[in-house]
Amino acid sequence: MTIKILDPTVRAEEALDLAVAKRVGDLDGKVLGLLHNGKVNADRLLDLVREQLGARYRLRDVVMIRKASASRVADAGDLDRLARECDAVVTAVGD
Repeated sequence: MTIKILDPTVRAEEALDLAVAKRVGDLDGKVLGLLHNGKVNADRLLDLVREQLGARYRLRDVVMIRKASASRVADAGDLDRLARECDAVVTAVGD
């Protein structure tokens, strides 16, 4: 599946075709990444996600990364760590 993103600030010749990441069949034996976006209550939501997925699957590990602020992009090193160490990543918006 391909998702087309329309951005009126980009000229047509600058547009990129991006493919959706390959989906994980299940999480048994996998490492789950959780990315907290820095907003209030995102930690509560991610704790619930961790509990529910942990009850359903035999997770090998969980990696939690917290952004400094919701208004800033995630640190490149943190994103690299999630990509390198995790089989699947969930991000949450709080409030």
